[in-house]
Amino acid sequence: MFNHDAAAPTTGGGSTLLPAGNYDLVITKAEDKDKDGNQLKSSKGHPMVKATCEVINNPDFNGSKVFHNVTFLPKDAKGAGMSSHFLKCINQPYQGDVSVDPEAWIGEKFKSKIQPREYEKKDGTKAKTNDIKEVMASDGLPF
Repeated sequence: MFNHDAAAPTTGGGSTLLPAGNYDLVITKAEDKDKDGNQLKSSKGHPMVKATCEVINNPDFNGSKVFHNVTFLPKDAKGAGMSSHFLKCINQPYQGDVSVDPEAWIGEKFKSKIQPREYEKKDGTKAKTNDIKEVMASDGLPF
C-alpha cells in the first residue's frame, strides 16, 4: 500500500494471445512490491502496480491471463489521469490524495479493449503480448 496524489481521470508472458476486441476482465493478483519488498517502479522511477487479470464472460477465452501495469505519475505529468481512470473503473478511491491498496483490487471487474502488440524481449527476439488499450467500468456486467 502507498499514497498517491491523483490527477483527474482521463477518458479514454504466459498468457494466451487474444484476438483484438473487447473483453470483460477480473483482477486475480495485484502486486506493488518486488520479491525483496521494495516498491515496484516504472522505468522512469514512478510507483507501479502489476495486475494479473483473467478473461470472464467469454466461453472461448475464459481464464486467459492478461497482464497490466498501472503507473502512478505525478498529477501534473502528461498521462497522469490514466491511473485515476483505472482506479475509478475498478471501484477504488481515485480523487485527490488516495491510498493505493492493490490487495483491494483483487476480484474487481472491468471492461477492456485489447489489441495484440509486438515487442522485443531482453534476448533480442520478438514476441507478442495482449495490450490493454482502453479500460471501462464494468457497470452492467452479468455475474
